Amino acid sequence: MKKRNSGRGFTLIELTVVLFIIAVVMGIVVPRLMDLTGVELRSEVMRLSSTIRYVYSRAVFSKTAYFRIKFDLKKNEYWVEKCTPSLETNTCAWKYDNNVLGKPEKLANGTRFEDIIVGTETVSSDARDVAIQFYPQGYMPYTIIHITDDRKDVYSLEVNPFTGRVIIHVGYFEPEKT
Repeated sequence: MKKRNSGRGFTLIELTVVLFIIAVVMGIVVPRLMDLTGVELRSEVMRLSSTIRYVYSRAVFSKTAYFRIKFDLKKNEYWVEKCTPSLETNTCAWKYDNNVLGKPEKLANGTRFEDIIVGTETVSSDARDVAIQFYPQGYMPYTIIHITDDRKDVYSLEVNPFTGRVIIHVGYFEPEKT
């Protein structure tokens, strides 16, 4: 009777099948992992876009209150403030608005503000006090916000001053010079 050496190794066919399975799995998984690298940047862009639209709507529907989104570009944070003018003193004190954001929002790790264009003024990434004001009459300054990540991908949020609509551009978008 012949003894069979069953524990000595794999056949060429078995190795080929295993390598084929690994290649198929890698072909499916690697492109999806590559796609995840920009998720934080896109997520931050969508979150800020939603905040802008919401604050614009709050200002319009309040009919009397002014709102603004304040940015600290150095810390990569933003928050919402509200001001209801006093008719007696003709003043307006800005206060943090807890109804919109519970606390200042910090951009995710690896993402940051590159710059912000408010009206015709470009504010660089080391600025600490930038604001976009929303008026109850349904107006705000023309604004473009550039957000980038460690891979140097850039998204631009262009905000329409009359509707509050946010257009998201892939890449660094600059307004046309007129």
